[in-house]
Amino acid sequence: MTAHPLPRLPAADDVSSPVADEPVALLQLDLSDPVEAASAVYRQVRRGRRVVAVACGGAEAPTRLAEALDAIGVAAVRPAPGEALLHDGVTVVPGPETAVARARPGQLRPLRVALAGCGVVGGGALPRLLADAGFEVVGVLVRNPDKARDPAIPQGLLLSDPAALLAREPDVVVEAISDASTGLALIRAALSRGVHVVSANKQAVGGDLSGLTALAESTGARLLYSASVGGGAPLIETVRRAAAQGEIIRIEAVLNGTCNFILNRLADGGAFDDALSAAREAGFAEEDPSADLTGLDAAAKLAILAYEGLEQPLRIEDVSGQALSADSVLPSGRVRQIARLDVASGRAGVAFEAVDGDLLFADLPDEANALRVTLADGRVFTATGRGAGRRPTAESVWADLEDLVENR
Repeated sequence: MTAHPLPRLPAADDVSSPVADEPVALLQLDLSDPVEAASAVYRQVRRGRRVVAVACGGAEAPTRLAEALDAIGVAAVRPAPGEALLHDGVTVVPGPETAVARARPGQLRPLRVALAGCGVVGGGALPRLLADAGFEVVGVLVRNPDKARDPAIPQGLLLSDPAALLAREPDVVVEAISDASTGLALIRAALSRGVHVVSANKQAVGGDLSGLTALAESTGARLLYSASVGGGAPLIETVRRAAAQGEIIRIEAVLNGTCNFILNRLADGGAFDDALSAAREAGFAEEDPSADLTGLDAAAKLAILAYEGLEQPLRIEDVSGQALSADSVLPSGRVRQIARLDVASGRAGVAFEAVDGDLLFADLPDEANALRVTLADGRVFTATGRGAGRRPTAESVWADLEDLVENR
């Protein structure tokens, strides 16, 4: 199991020292539904909190919770008897047989959800949406409604026309389309109608984030896009916390899980084509991986992080890129695709760099992402997590939806 701890705020001269006054969340969780329990923990993790999770439901409840957390990329510590409970991340402890039942706050009626895209991310979110009484799925936008699909998807929900999807009067559109222009048009159409949007489409969001934000504000809609950067890793949230603490002077990150996966395979002596095929089979790479391999994916994500941290638009086309292919000549040593923005110089780019000795970037496993944000006073914020894959990314979408419900 790969550890993906909470983002931490180190001292300027010690990148490993935790902050004494990090907020702590104490959660009592019913493990009759491990997936829902893990979601509750994840929502606190992405807010930058250390978590003590009391797992209720019998002797195996802590194990079930730890396994559910691992599936979405959150590591958990289970202290031995007599050991201190508060660890630097998520601590799981056994609780009573039953947890205190709590109603969903502010839930007057089910939230009407229109899902656009039913691939890796949308297909990961749909089963939970259909099963949760707090949500009503009113339509699912796909290219071909007649294509054979999971029988759990009612045929009457499938649509191929974005206008018909919006005509079903959703409260929120979950936009998980792989195409940037189609996704951007749908986001604009939804927001202009006052419909909330949860998006995982980094190229659509990153292409006009300032304009989309202004549009949402003008109609009273909300635009949430945590899944567009970092998959299940809380990268956007970490940049927001850093910006709230001081002036950001540098953002450095590994933002593409597909490239990281391939680079690890190449470092182990594998062939490029074999590594790319393995990334597809693992669900990290799309059938058309060109955005990943050219650096366009990482550039779009860097544009989003720049807007969050600096409130200044960074055009994707202004981010220099470097492609990865079978013919690429890479630096010697441990190599990562690094997206970097230096505020003083105004330079932004995506390039392959040797990172030997860099404790944050050097040992990233497979689909992992990592982020380092440096402030003018020397303080550093970091975050790591699974940056690709159905479960972690769908979990980030789900957390955005739960935030919408909480703030209705």
